[in-house]
Amino acid sequence: MHDDDAWIGRALNIAKRVETCAEPDTLFVTQTVLDLIDLPVYLFHEVDVFELKGDYLPRRHLYRVVSVNHRALAARSEERMTAEDWFLKGAGIAGTDARELAEELLCYEKALELRADYPEAHNNFGVILKAAGDSTAAEARYLDAVRLWPQYPEAHYNLAILLEETDRPDEAAAQYRQALKCRPDYVDALLRLAGLFDKWGDRFEAHRHFQEALRLRPGFAEAHNNFGVFLEKHGDAEEAESQYRQALQVRSDYAEAHYNYAMLLEGRDVEAAESHYRAALRSAPEYAEAHNNLAVLLHEKGALSDAKSHYLTAIRLRPVDPQTYRNLSLLLAAMGEEEQADRYAQKASELSSG
Repeated sequence: MHDDDAWIGRALNIAKRVETCAEPDTLFVTQTVLDLIDLPVYLFHEVDVFELKGDYLPRRHLYRVVSVNHRALAARSEERMTAEDWFLKGAGIAGTDARELAEELLCYEKALELRADYPEAHNNFGVILKAAGDSTAAEARYLDAVRLWPQYPEAHYNLAILLEETDRPDEAAAQYRQALKCRPDYVDALLRLAGLFDKWGDRFEAHRHFQEALRLRPGFAEAHNNFGVFLEKHGDAEEAESQYRQALQVRSDYAEAHYNYAMLLEGRDVEAAESHYRAALRSAPEYAEAHNNLAVLLHEKGALSDAKSHYLTAIRLRPVDPQTYRNLSLLLAAMGEEEQADRYAQKASELSSG
């Protein structure tokens, strides 16, 4: 479930979009699911009557999954668990540490043992496998999900991200388009496509996709930030600044937006740029690029001790960038620390020569 949309899964291997208003991150089910699972384990509240896009009934009663009695579920023998039980148990695991991911993975495995044609379980299984670093296995699960349910936008989108991250942009674009065909207002897919069009040099299509994403979701901080980067790259600094500011109005702790805005400001307002670099680091203390850029800015201002601290942090976080070593060497020489300066200069040369 994402943002203003909610999705329901049913035993008939169908999920339908809730067209009317739904709260984000909420799992809804129909009476079909209630008929299949043991109610003492899951607490449901009736929500309202909703229109489900593409459903054979014009409107249905939906029920919100309020909680899962994990103790009762754990006490139940595996023989009594249905595929839907296993799926809902996995979906209800909120943690992201290794133990919880392994437990969630097991739930989807069990669901698929009982029902091999369960597209939602294949999709969620793929998400966990990707998080564990197994992209090949994750891709196979996403492909199973879209094979079993070709109109499954979430699975097309997840597959597209994986394809993009494994340097297959053309295939990724095709999957983003499939996600949008299934769900025309899929804002996340529009934003990812905008980024691909920008990489391909199609400025018009990139601009159109950014604008459409923001028309559909005006308070989308990531879209404002990415649109700002795009506009700045193409010379529209004034509108780029407006986009960064809008991103920060929505999310004041958005580290990347602070960083991007700081870079834009460096040429005309050093103090404001410094303030935004520091804001980025308050939100993301391990942000190597922000440490490096702030170090350069402080170096140029003459705040050498503070600059040295940020250079050293940048090197700790990103130890393969020769320019940071070179800058630190120059700073140390200015501080009279010749031996240390020579050591960092030598390291910069070693990294530059490969």
